[in-house]
Amino acid sequence: MGSDSISRIHFVAAQLTVIIAVIHLSLGVLNWTRWLMAGFLVPRDLRWPLFVVSGAAMIIGLFVAAAGRYRRLLYAGGIVLMAGYILGYFGWHLSGHRPLLLLGAGTQHRGPLLPFLLDHLLAGPVVFLALVSEFALLVLLLYLLVTESGTRRIVSRGSP
Repeated sequence: MGSDSISRIHFVAAQLTVIIAVIHLSLGVLNWTRWLMAGFLVPRDLRWPLFVVSGAAMIIGLFVAAAGRYRRLLYAGGIVLMAGYILGYFGWHLSGHRPLLLLGAGTQHRGPLLPFLLDHLLAGPVVFLALVSEFALLVLLLYLLVTESGTRRIVSRGSP
């Protein structure tokens, strides 16, 4: 690889970021538009505006990272966002699909936890792709945060 190219791990992380951002932006815009057409600026289901904002933030973060700025901060923010997506998805279903995330009326799921989690992991190709991509990106960002911060410390200690 030349000096102008990025590492393989950065390339894979960028591709995963695009996949996740497109999924969340698409779902967010599509569903928020439905609410807007029904006359609601702020929908009763807050996931859709949150998907739009977080998906747009991921795209902006990708451009900032490509410029080589604030990478550690972006890695940390991405880790929090991916954990939020994963925990939020399962938490939203476990809490009974509450429209205001943790507030509002919901329906409770019954039965063992493991089959419930597997059913929701395999709920469809988009859900599966999103969850696997989010988990993979979470792992890559953790790796990048740890390895790049360790490299900086070694370099800074070795400098006069």
